[in-house]
Amino acid sequence: MWTYHLKIAFRSLLKSPMYTALNLLGLSLGLAVSLLLYLDTQHERSFDRMHSRADRIYRVITNTMWEEAEPEQLANAPNAVGPAAREKIPAVEQSARVLRHEFGSSAFVTAGEHKLVEDQVYWADPALVDVFDIPVLAGDLRAALSQPNSVALSQSTAVRYFGSDRPLGQTIKIDQMPPLEVRAIFADFPANATQEYQVLGSFASVLWANKNISWSNASFETWLLLNPAAKAADVEQQLAALLDKNVPKDGQWYRLTLQALLDVHFTSSQMRSNHSARLGDARQVWIMQILALAVLLIACFNFMNLSTARAQLRFREVGVNKTIGASRGQLIRRFYVEAFLMVGLALVLSVALTAVGIPFFNKLADKQLSFGMVYTPQHLAVLLGIGVAVALLAGAYPAVYLSSFLPKDLLLTTFQKSSTAGWLRRSLVTAQFAASIALIICTVVLFGQMKFIQQKNLGFDPEQVVAVTTSGAESSQELEALALNLAELSGVQAVCPAQTYPAGRPSGRSIRRTADDQQGMPLWTNRAGPGIEKLLNIKLLAGQSLPRKAPNDTTVHVLLNETAIAYLGLSAEEAVGKLVHCDLRWPALVAGVVEDFHAESLHTSIGAYAFHDAKTENINLLLVKLNTSQLPETMKQVERVFQQSVPGSAFEYLFLDEHLHTLYQREARTARVVLVFSILSIFISCLGLFGLVAFVAERRTKEISIRRVLGASVAGITALLAKDFLQLVLLAVLLASPLAWYFMNAWLADFAYRIELQWWMFALAGASAILIALLTVGFQSVKAALANPVKSLRSE
Repeated sequence: MWTYHLKIAFRSLLKSPMYTALNLLGLSLGLAVSLLLYLDTQHERSFDRMHSRADRIYRVITNTMWEEAEPEQLANAPNAVGPAAREKIPAVEQSARVLRHEFGSSAFVTAGEHKLVEDQVYWADPALVDVFDIPVLAGDLRAALSQPNSVALSQSTAVRYFGSDRPLGQTIKIDQMPPLEVRAIFADFPANATQEYQVLGSFASVLWANKNISWSNASFETWLLLNPAAKAADVEQQLAALLDKNVPKDGQWYRLTLQALLDVHFTSSQMRSNHSARLGDARQVWIMQILALAVLLIACFNFMNLSTARAQLRFREVGVNKTIGASRGQLIRRFYVEAFLMVGLALVLSVALTAVGIPFFNKLADKQLSFGMVYTPQHLAVLLGIGVAVALLAGAYPAVYLSSFLPKDLLLTTFQKSSTAGWLRRSLVTAQFAASIALIICTVVLFGQMKFIQQKNLGFDPEQVVAVTTSGAESSQELEALALNLAELSGVQAVCPAQTYPAGRPSGRSIRRTADDQQGMPLWTNRAGPGIEKLLNIKLLAGQSLPRKAPNDTTVHVLLNETAIAYLGLSAEEAVGKLVHCDLRWPALVAGVVEDFHAESLHTSIGAYAFHDAKTENINLLLVKLNTSQLPETMKQVERVFQQSVPGSAFEYLFLDEHLHTLYQREARTARVVLVFSILSIFISCLGLFGLVAFVAERRTKEISIRRVLGASVAGITALLAKDFLQLVLLAVLLASPLAWYFMNAWLADFAYRIELQWWMFALAGASAILIALLTVGFQSVKAALANPVKSLRSE
């Protein structure tokens, strides 16, 4: 019996090849798109779950409490916090501090004859191996992190440095530090791990970090492993008690809280001092989930629409079968076999499309999905569950509804079917296009915000500014020679040494109105040379640039921005020549005042900023302003000068404008994904609409023929067929607009500087959907109107 039902189902599908192809293509494409997006969201949610004690690992977060500024969160904590928590809080089983090399600056590594640039160098406590599961491939990782001047390398880094994954006993040199012995090799962290350690050095090798145990310098990523029975809230209270014991109340500019490891990936993107590039955004994942659901519903609605439409033509077939003895149960099984066969074929095709689409999706969204993820029991169960649900719903109308009629009614030529199916189809078409229009609106808003970011005046000019890393220089004489030689190049306009660049990693300090002011206002500071504001084209409002000082001059000069002097209650002219307190060893003399500029991404408001010349941080960069149309040739000259002036170091640089674009990578990726899948969702919707118009035209063939014979024009018949569908699209516009406004308004709230939602965005999306629907409907309508009426009437 089941073989018979399967054979009949195949024949039925082959009898209507166009509808079968439309159904199969639309459903399989929708399932493949949804599966890709689902795999992406599951990959995001899997971060850091490979550690056996992941549910007990917490990071200490520093929460600032400024009176004159918005509170902020720092992903780091003072270096005294970890040891004190382990010693004084019973619930803390272990603690480990991790310090990124030079607070995030690249390290110059010499390994044998190789000179390399390494961005992922960290110094860590030996207890790191007790907190995290780090597979060790060779050597002793704990020993490597316990003794000074020793390091551990990841497997890929070992191969890159020495051509072997077991170079134990070899030595490397980082910047100007003493040689470091390789004592362990650990496995590379997987793609869904927050940590990206390539070189792990002993914390004891960083002398200043070990000697200066402090409760004020929040530069150390601090991890705590809690006891199984411990509660994070209780530990936070005990951390507050520790802070009260070690820091006077009037000097507490922060409080300490805990962040669960399993929350780090999604809740750290707006934290300062966060060094991991593998950070997610819960809102972006939320957008992907909504997109996956929208595409899946569009595909399912499309499948159900065409299935119920074709089923309505089979009421006489059902009547004949009932007349010759078929039971209702047999008819239900027959129609459901057909529905499950169709869905089964679509599932197989969707898996094939997913295999083809994963490389393209990885490139589009900058992800590392693999086809093997599809074969996990969880994902297969989800895919199978969706298929069963779609088959049951799509097969319900022919299987349950049509099989319930009496055969004498079904065989009557005057039999009128209930309008329930027609109402259902209209509802599904409206829902399809509402989802598609909402996606179009989202795409318009996403790209509008990206364009706004790219065109917004940042208050400085990043074009053709190159940041050349100089931390590998062996002496100040090399740096001076490099700066002089670069300035002599014809394509170079200006050269200035600096600690960092706008949107880089400045130092966090406080500016205070008086020496007794314990709170102050957060201040980002950047040690730089004279002419820094000219090189970056930042407008100087009053005073002058940082001066050129004699070697024995200990005066500290600062260039403050408008926000900083506004906190001091001074005008630009009044501030020049004043002494200000900003934690630079002693009061600093205001040399000048510059216009506010965006030193961070547009997610945050402009804060207080200062360029200074105090010898408190290392100068690790030369900012080079180019003025040439021959950029590749000029960069070759810059590299040649660098290699001549600093022969012991590798050449590393970045263009400032390109770096600024990386600040919005997540948003740009989301915009690209939404754009591509919005187009696919509209395509799926049009497949269904095309099939429904063809179905209606087929149902009304004789009506169209009679109207043609009586003189109706092609345009009139086309309008007749298109009118009902376009009304549904207009209704979809009205339903989609408020939903899209709500979701996009929530997304834009993450930006301190953003576009405003405009009426034309919704009008553009609606007009695009109407135009697409009109073209889809019009093609099939014109085809029906141009058909020879004689052939149709002759068949009656």
